Amino acid sequence: VLFRSKEIETAGKLADMRADADKLERKLLLERAEATRKFNELREKAADKENVSVEERIEALKEAGRIEDEITQKEIEAAKLRFEAKKQENALSESTKEDLDEEARLQARVIELEAARLKKQKTLTAEITTNLREAESDRKRIEAEKKADQDAADKAEADAAKALADLKKQIRDAEAVTEEEKRALELTKIDEHYTA
Repeated sequence: VLFRSKEIETAGKLADMRADADKLERKLLLERAEATRKFNELREKAADKENVSVEERIEALKEAGRIEDEITQKEIEAAKLRFEAKKQENALSESTKEDLDEEARLQARVIELEAARLKKQKTLTAEITTNLREAESDRKRIEAEKKADQDAADKAEADAAKALADLKKQIRDAEAVTEEEKRALELTKIDEHYTA
């Protein structure tokens, strides 16, 4: 009698596990649909390179990953619950081929969900990495443009300073009228030539 009541208690627990798995799976149907919609919206935002900054695209991808991971974890838990119930049921009684096949299918479903989660994480990580590289490339391009602009401004400034110095020399040369001023100018030119 004690063995029979233990068996009945275990059968009740298994029925409860299956009922919990059923409820969880029903609830997850809507949650999955909503999560998929939100995930796709965020992926769409992340793909919009024209209107969305790199930082916003990266944040959208991270949020999409978080949403996908959260719902997939719930699906994995539900699948594990159903698998564990079937596994314990098969351990209790004589299992038919169909029972064992169902247990294997349920275990495979858990593995498939985990593999799909990892695959999506890998895809999102690759997209985030691509966006980070793009941001770094943009930053380097902007720095190079700024440096080129600064170099051009520095060259223009140096050219203007040289032109001004040349103009001052021409004016000085034109203003030297006496022989003495001309000799002094020649000495200044020679001195400038050798010190330059």
